Amino acid sequence: KLNQDLGGSGSNLRTPADCLGSSRCEYACYDTNALCYFLTQTYQDELHRPAFPYKFKFKMDGCPNCCVASIARSDMAFVGTWKDEIRIDQEAVQAYIGGEIPANGGAFKGSRDWGPFDIQKEVIDLCPTECMWMEGNTLKIDNKECTRCMHCINAMPRALRIGKDTGLSILVGAKAPIVDGAQMGTLLAPFV
Repeated sequence: KLNQDLGGSGSNLRTPADCLGSSRCEYACYDTNALCYFLTQTYQDELHRPAFPYKFKFKMDGCPNCCVASIARSDMAFVGTWKDEIRIDQEAVQAYIGGEIPANGGAFKGSRDWGPFDIQKEVIDLCPTECMWMEGNTLKIDNKECTRCMHCINAMPRALRIGKDTGLSILVGAKAPIVDGAQMGTLLAPFV
């Protein structure tokens, strides 16, 4: 009625957000900073003038760790992923098992000593798709069953690495209701 623009709290595009991506993170599967800059410049007018029926958020995560929580906190999420197999350094796997490489990056001053690393209990048994197992002294991964949750890579970063064929997945319509927790959006593009 007053012919006034609603401004930042109105029905507009919210400022896009991204993780540090390849500028600082070894797990980044694409350049989150470049995509965030591109989307900000492309939709600059929608940041200031109500063009959408309701608020709309773009968020970019460079890998499945989702440091920005793009799946739960945006309307359109860009999540880094890879198509090929997780790279395994079997010597480093044995170094974790043998205690030569300290688990969790080593004990920090004043931190609790959780005891020796147990690959079965701390990695294999926690795999959500049960796609990992040991055959003798060799770690095996059924990559077709892997959901890229990053738990194994985070637990043993010197032994496991993301694949080399990297890109991103695009999801739309996620939400994070308090009681149910974060719910994944609809997968729009599995790999770009």
